[in-house]
Amino acid sequence: MTDDLATRVGIGALLLLIASAASLHHGRRQARVTARIAQVRKAAGAGGPAGGRLTLSGLLRQLGARIVASGLLSPKNLHAFEQTLASSGFRPSQALPLFLGAKVALLLALPIVGLVAARVFEASFTQTMLAVAGMAMAGLLAPDLVIRRLRRQYLAAVERGMPDALDLLVICAEAGLPLETGLARVAEELRESNRPTSLELGAIASEMKILPDRRQALINLGLRTGLDSTIQLGGTLAQTLQFGTPLTQALRVLAQEMRDIALMRFEERAARLPVFLTIPMILFILPCVVFVVGGPAAVQVIEMMRGH
Repeated sequence: MTDDLATRVGIGALLLLIASAASLHHGRRQARVTARIAQVRKAAGAGGPAGGRLTLSGLLRQLGARIVASGLLSPKNLHAFEQTLASSGFRPSQALPLFLGAKVALLLALPIVGLVAARVFEASFTQTMLAVAGMAMAGLLAPDLVIRRLRRQYLAAVERGMPDALDLLVICAEAGLPLETGLARVAEELRESNRPTSLELGAIASEMKILPDRRQALINLGLRTGLDSTIQLGGTLAQTLQFGTPLTQALRVLAQEMRDIALMRFEERAARLPVFLTIPMILFILPCVVFVVGGPAAVQVIEMMRGH
């Protein structure tokens, strides 16, 4: 009887210990989830620094989110903005509200700056209206110009780093890694040397794990960037997955073709240099040559005329 009671007490203590450990684990997990949610909200601009104040980016995001929710922009325009931001290296879900908020804020703020400047310099009514209209146009177009410049730089970096990425992917394929794992590994290796290419390859690897059709993730690369090289890469890899052709051979051919295309572009730019140098030569070098060659003859002619 005593042994039975001791056994029951031991089992009860063991169950209580297990329940306590489970409760402690659940509490720690809940704390980690809460901390992660707070971190995401802070990164998205939903929260601010200590004291509950919003940052400038948070205010702009809230303004842009209200514009998106209001329906002022058509879905076609929103999709175009998202494509532009995605091809510039930004996440559309986070960058689109900030982009729209910045456009509206500059559209409202810069005309006020122009009006104040016109009042300070005592401009006329016509000059004031022109200044206000010009500043409003500048505020509306400035974010587009900035994004367009960032997009060109981003796509140039992607195109520049894609051949090296394919060479690394060939090594991963020869080592026996599947395509998704190889893409993720190459993206990790290129994170420091070429971040745009790393982001694109990482996006492909993530989409291939989520989408039901892995070929769609490869095609999305070309749709997202719009580059001929990435469109060709996505189509070739999609056909490789569909028909089972050797992956390493296709990657080697693609890498060599991309390098050949880059070399052809460099040669084309070099061939245009003489045309661009013609005007500077006419304006700056040719007058100097004329002065050096014809200067002594002109001096002799002047002396002869003075002698007569």
